[in-house]
Amino acid sequence: MTHPDDHHHLTSPRDGLPPLADTPEAVAEVAAALADGTGPVAVDTERASGFRFDDRAWLVQLRRTGAGTHLVDPAQVPQFGSLLVPVMNSTPWILHAAHTDLPALTTLGWRAVRLHDTQIAGRLLGYGQIGLAGMLTELLGVTVAKDKGREDWSARPLPRDMLTYAALDVELLTELLDAALSLLRSRGDAEGRDRIGWYDQECDRVLSDWSYPVSVGDWTRLRGIGAVRDPRGLELARRLTDIRTDVARRRDTPPERVVDSSTIIEMARSPYRAEDVLRQRRHGRGSPRFSGELRSRLLAGVREALAVDAASLPPRPVGRGGHPDHRTWATDFPVADHLLTGFRTAVDDLAADLGLHPSELMVSRSVRAVAWEVSLVLPVTGERKSATDLGSDPVGWAEDLLGHHLGREGARDWQIDLLVPVFLPTLAAEMPV
Repeated sequence: MTHPDDHHHLTSPRDGLPPLADTPEAVAEVAAALADGTGPVAVDTERASGFRFDDRAWLVQLRRTGAGTHLVDPAQVPQFGSLLVPVMNSTPWILHAAHTDLPALTTLGWRAVRLHDTQIAGRLLGYGQIGLAGMLTELLGVTVAKDKGREDWSARPLPRDMLTYAALDVELLTELLDAALSLLRSRGDAEGRDRIGWYDQECDRVLSDWSYPVSVGDWTRLRGIGAVRDPRGLELARRLTDIRTDVARRRDTPPERVVDSSTIIEMARSPYRAEDVLRQRRHGRGSPRFSGELRSRLLAGVREALAVDAASLPPRPVGRGGHPDHRTWATDFPVADHLLTGFRTAVDDLAADLGLHPSELMVSRSVRAVAWEVSLVLPVTGERKSATDLGSDPVGWAEDLLGHHLGREGARDWQIDLLVPVFLPTLAAEMPV
């Protein structure tokens, strides 16, 4: 950790601002330069989902040792992704908060052979969900301005100050990764724990889980859809969301600017009042009421949803968990409640010992799921399992049970190895002697 008096404010790239590669010839030169570099490629994207239909990249920043920094404009070079596939798909990457960029990069046809994520390293050092600027300050003593992330990166031409801001996002990623991994390695060695192994597993999981093309969620992803109970309302939500998506795609504008989700949910919760809501509701803050073609399409969608045959109505989206509200467990499911209380305490205590946020070990939703699933195995027709039901090795049985359900919740091996021993005492208290 650096002292505030030692901080250096970085205002421009060390090698100067590179030109924007906005022709096929310029992108080919970028590819050649990167191919001649060494080590991983530092990568970042600037997107414009607050202004455009989806989260595709409108600027890509790349830097590699020996190759310098490069800024590439996907909007001007549609074949940009394929021109860089040979180098990008054969080289490790460094990103910060990679899950936010990977869909846009995957859309370009890119897939890293290995991912490094400096935010993951920061999380495993105990910094939580730290931003790039925060980690640069903590580990390298460098401050950078982070005031243009919400600008419209789809607007052209991009001014010099925005290009400078973008270039600085990859300027020090390699040095930052080296510093973070050095700290992780030394801390792990002092503890006798393999924190670098933890880091590798977390990076592999992010690469696996987030390497999919940019997409726009369907009606099942609407915020608040769980509150819609009426199948007729679900059909209405489905139809209106499809209309919204079609209009937004044609306009290349965010779906929320066409019809905000809260309006769709309000109509879906009271489908037989939906036409009245549509006539009264504005489609965005400070925007006029729905009119013209959009209003006609939405009204038609409402009427079609109300008229469709009941047998064709969609089921409720399947939510995660599949267990009763945990707030009722103390009264209705005491075994599950005891397990949940003990598991929560174990996660909190272990996280404190390791200097991590508890969510790095397991998020609350998953702790509840494991407690519930394990509780279902313990009672048998109202009675506890007997010791013989658990075989000759009750401890092994319990370890396997916990490992199985932790794995089902997506826990990585390093998390399972840490959590099973601290969960065992709580489980043992509910098992037969």
